[in-house]
Amino acid sequence: MNKTTTPKHSLGKTIGLLAIAGLTGFPAISQNILFNNGALVYTAPAAIVQVNGGFQNDGAAGTTPVFENNGTMTIANSGTPGSVLLTNGSTLQGNGTYKVEQDWTNDATFSAGTSTVILNGNLQQFVTSTVGTVTTFNNLTLTGTGLAANRKKTLQLVNANIGTNGVLDLSDRELETKTNTMFVLNPAVAAVTGITTFGGEGYVSSDVGGSLSRVTNSTSAYVFPTGSSNGTQRFRAVQLTPGSFAANTFTARLGNNTATLDGFNVLQIDTSMCKVTNKFYHQVNRSAGADNANIDIFYDQAADGPWDGLAQWNTPTGALWNNMGTVTATASATYNDNLKTSWSDFSNDPYILSRAKLSEPVFACNDVCAFSSGNTFTASGAPAGSTYVWSTPAGTTITSGAGTNSINVDWGAVSGPITVIDTNSVGCFSDPVSCTVNVSFPPVANFDTTSIGFNYNFADLSTGGATSWAWDFGDGGTSGLQNPSHGYTNNGLQTVCLTASNSTGCADTACMVIDVDVLEFINIPNVFTPDGDGVNDFFFINSSGIKEFQLDVFNRWGTKVFTSTDAGVKWDGRTTSGVELSDGTYYFILKAVSVTSKDNSTAGFVTLLRSK
Repeated sequence: MNKTTTPKHSLGKTIGLLAIAGLTGFPAISQNILFNNGALVYTAPAAIVQVNGGFQNDGAAGTTPVFENNGTMTIANSGTPGSVLLTNGSTLQGNGTYKVEQDWTNDATFSAGTSTVILNGNLQQFVTSTVGTVTTFNNLTLTGTGLAANRKKTLQLVNANIGTNGVLDLSDRELETKTNTMFVLNPAVAAVTGITTFGGEGYVSSDVGGSLSRVTNSTSAYVFPTGSSNGTQRFRAVQLTPGSFAANTFTARLGNNTATLDGFNVLQIDTSMCKVTNKFYHQVNRSAGADNANIDIFYDQAADGPWDGLAQWNTPTGALWNNMGTVTATASATYNDNLKTSWSDFSNDPYILSRAKLSEPVFACNDVCAFSSGNTFTASGAPAGSTYVWSTPAGTTITSGAGTNSINVDWGAVSGPITVIDTNSVGCFSDPVSCTVNVSFPPVANFDTTSIGFNYNFADLSTGGATSWAWDFGDGGTSGLQNPSHGYTNNGLQTVCLTASNSTGCADTACMVIDVDVLEFINIPNVFTPDGDGVNDFFFINSSGIKEFQLDVFNRWGTKVFTSTDAGVKWDGRTTSGVELSDGTYYFILKAVSVTSKDNSTAGFVTLLRSK
């Protein structure tokens, strides 16, 4: 049986089961069609119509063909899927269920009532019209087991509507609108639903010019389950929360490619951001109404990377992505989301995930000394986990700390800038911070020495503006004087070093090895003639290597007339107060201990003679 025609009469309410199939004994045919050519057909609410093939509701000249389905009508064929074709002024109406295995072509009238259309094929299905008729469904449910392109239910050439009381149930399928729009006219929040299992969600995909449109009349969150299988399959929903109960209409689509391909260059960003994602973007629009809305964009951090902001194309600055300001970024085990509250500017519809530029490091320079090593430069203020990128002038070497906030640098002879940038693991960065390092040249250290016995005098001969001196005499003794003296207590080689520094702290060091080699002796004369003739005018105890010395001189009555602790003292025959003493014999007591702790102390007499 190729087709069934029931002209100008009803199949009546008594039909319980109507099965249309091929009959035994007739030649095999490619497809069976339930073909209504102008009849008035009615199926009751409990009726089951099984069409093992296609269904065509067709009008004839001068007729008013109406097929009213209130039961369950299954249009399928295990060999060749079945399609629905409404044509030639016919009407399909009723409150029943339509299970359609293949295409829905509406070139006539479909009055949905409270019906449900289930597109349940396992191959790609199309909702279309050859004359531009837009189908308004009540409930539209998408099911099936097809994969890849066969997961799609596609609007071909025309838009489609979900009625004011209907529900779009995506299940786990892809509703592909291409450049068309699926209009959901039911303002209920639950008017769009589907499976939400991570990685297996149902979604609406659209090319540029197409979208999912929803009417709103509450301050609840309306989900736009946007996604795409164009290239990498992605489900990246948008959630819009209107600012009032007034009527608004919003649209959304996922651009599942770098926005640059659609004319929204991802490299053109304002100075407050470091980057926007190059994987996808959204187009969100308020096509009717005037309310602000919260815009909440969801993404998979594992696949997309971390993002902390949102940007809008072309507003307020043209031809670039503009930072939308503070957003609330929330992490989740499935999809993270970035929420911008009370957004009002829907003048341009491209939106994208963004990251803010990192804050500048806090950094200042210190002057350095020419040809110095270990100069430390430290930056602060970056978030934990940041990497610091440093650059230093030619002639310098970063010896340690590269990538951290503190580096050590060996410097040459040239002043120049040092720059640091804060970066992180996702490729964001701060503006560079620079300062100039001035180079100061140190003085040239030099010195000389003279000695008397174990006592050495040191003379600073440094050039180049030394302002401070640090002496190391080699035996543990030190001095900060410019020209110090130092007494050694032992013979032997000693390394003496002078570090000469200037006012900027730059220093140079010079060292000299001296050989301390002095004999220890003491010679005491027994007479002297302080008469001013230049010969033997003093009582002088010639000695070497003496570290402790005290001379006390007494007259014949035991009165101390002279005393000194200077080993180089020359007594001229006067008292300690300067009074000239008379000729005679004087008694002395000498305490003398050498640097090697030999005790040379003694006592004796010395004769004072003056020539008159």
